[in-house]
Amino acid sequence: MRTIELQIMAFVISRFFIILLAAIFQLHLFRLKHMSNSWHELMQTLQFEGENASRNPSEEVIAVFEQEHKITLSSDYKEFCELFGSGCFGNTLDIYCPGNSQLLLGQERLQLIINNIREFSSGDAQLDDEKIDLLSNGFWIGIDSSGYCLICDLGTYCDEDSSYDLYWVQEDCPESESLECNVYYAGRSFFELFRDFCNGLRINPCLKPSYFRY
Repeated sequence: MRTIELQIMAFVISRFFIILLAAIFQLHLFRLKHMSNSWHELMQTLQFEGENASRNPSEEVIAVFEQEHKITLSSDYKEFCELFGSGCFGNTLDIYCPGNSQLLLGQERLQLIINNIREFSSGDAQLDDEKIDLLSNGFWIGIDSSGYCLICDLGTYCDEDSSYDLYWVQEDCPESESLECNVYYAGRSFFELFRDFCNGLRINPCLKPSYFRY
């Protein structure tokens, strides 16, 4: 009798896990189906070269990355990474996603820019401090062919749009030892920035923030 009860219990448990896995799978399909149609529409207009699909990070990989680095990535950037993955677009714009080592190397690049600002003063201490504050909260996600880094200001994240302010940052340390680190505001939508790039619009620099005096 005991054996029969155990067999029934094992059957019930196995059925429960099968139903649970099926529900998780359906939820994932629902999420993909209802993922921003804008990304899918944009994807239809692009031509791809090479084999990059295998390097697209899954939702789970991105979640682990966020947990390990204690950050929250914007929803449109995460959707981009799941659909496109890391890559070079138009031989001009490199975007990197969780799972690509260049993403972490980019964070080291930001620290180098901060160190340069501290070492080579612009002559305006307040301006230098503002740049350092921004870069200290920055998260590097890409770079264009002219040497502008694309960063997210993690300190500006908002649940309402699941996003944050985006900036282009360029460093230039001339022989005069006066660092010129240009910072340009690029909006809050990663999708709009990437869409404008694909449509041939000038996305860099977009707008100079009022608190950066140039």
